[in-house]
Amino acid sequence: MKDDGLIRNQITDETVTLMRRRIGFTNPTIRTGCIDDPWNIVATDDAIRRFALCIGDDNPVFTDPDYAARTHWGRMIAPPAFEKSMGLARNPVMPEADEAETRKALRGIQLYHSGGENFYYRPIVEGTRLYRSRWVRKVEEKSSEFAGRSVIVSNGLQLWDDDDRVFVDGTDWFVHTERKSGSRKKTADLEPAWYSDADLEEIEAAYDNEYRRGGDTLYLEDVAVGQKLPRMVKGPFTITDLFNLHMAAGWLLYGGWPNRLAYENRKKLRGFYSRDAHNAWDTIQRVHWDKELADKVGIPMMYDIGPVRQMHVSNYLTNYAGDDAFIHRVRFEFRNFNYVGDVTWIDGEITDARDDSKLGPMIEIAMTGTNQRGKENIRAEATVLVASRTKGMPVLPDAPQVTRHRS
Repeated sequence: MKDDGLIRNQITDETVTLMRRRIGFTNPTIRTGCIDDPWNIVATDDAIRRFALCIGDDNPVFTDPDYAARTHWGRMIAPPAFEKSMGLARNPVMPEADEAETRKALRGIQLYHSGGENFYYRPIVEGTRLYRSRWVRKVEEKSSEFAGRSVIVSNGLQLWDDDDRVFVDGTDWFVHTERKSGSRKKTADLEPAWYSDADLEEIEAAYDNEYRRGGDTLYLEDVAVGQKLPRMVKGPFTITDLFNLHMAAGWLLYGGWPNRLAYENRKKLRGFYSRDAHNAWDTIQRVHWDKELADKVGIPMMYDIGPVRQMHVSNYLTNYAGDDAFIHRVRFEFRNFNYVGDVTWIDGEITDARDDSKLGPMIEIAMTGTNQRGKENIRAEATVLVASRTKGMPVLPDAPQVTRHRS
């Protein structure tokens, strides 16, 4: 069934089976349009600086080459999640007959980025050129109050350089649900955020007091399990924030290109376009800034994309860990929607601190993000390699081999 060009299909046993046949190959619902190149083919200090500023992080180790040259790294490095702006496609190629039979797996089904887990092995610096592969790892069915029947697809990803050195190895999770007009039962009575002057003063005070360790080296010997970490605030979330993220990392996947390029994109991604209020074609990415379209897919308000909160977690970690630590692992889950107008309060706690036999001095951090309604919208964990007063600065971890799931 179509509604103003918006494709509305149902989840069936057949479409789930088609997606399972894609295991080891690309997910046909997560793809690029007419432009396959990443936002940053090669990393530069200026691209890193723009990225950091556009996610709301003006830490000089990411924005000031002179400052960064005096750190442990000796140069500017990119914060975790910068890799989302990189990676020339080297996806595994499915046999032509199988590709033709399975390319419509879960087509016309809404998908939501629900989280992921990334392992980092070396920092991205100026001159880094990365290649990326994405492939389906696992397909699971689920039933929930919010979505009814849904499908969770785990998508493997890896990025490596010209010398086959792996920089990032991880997984992204996407939840696929049917598009249903009108707010779903669980969210039908949800009210948009509204703040008194006192509320805004509290938020602004948190911004004024935001903690940043910077060059004050974090040593293993100075932390303890159970230690509470400084609180950070993000928001109220605005459409301006969302477009800043796209300025930082590009369109990430499908592409929201203008004019003729939008037309070319629609030729390749017909299902990613629907008619707007003018009866013209526009990307359904606008579900994030168009309330009418959000309602058509069953969401009561405009909402963020997953990377918004992934980058909140990145900012929280680098603020606490400081210039000399290395973020090795980040696991992030997006709990509940982050609607336009919502505030997220992020808290953290040390859950482990040890001298690991493989990774060396390290700490584990658990984080939660809670909105103004008291609802958890982020749950995250991280492994951070830190300095030791007896062993010195952190050592980069050994990286795995490049995946076999690549072209």
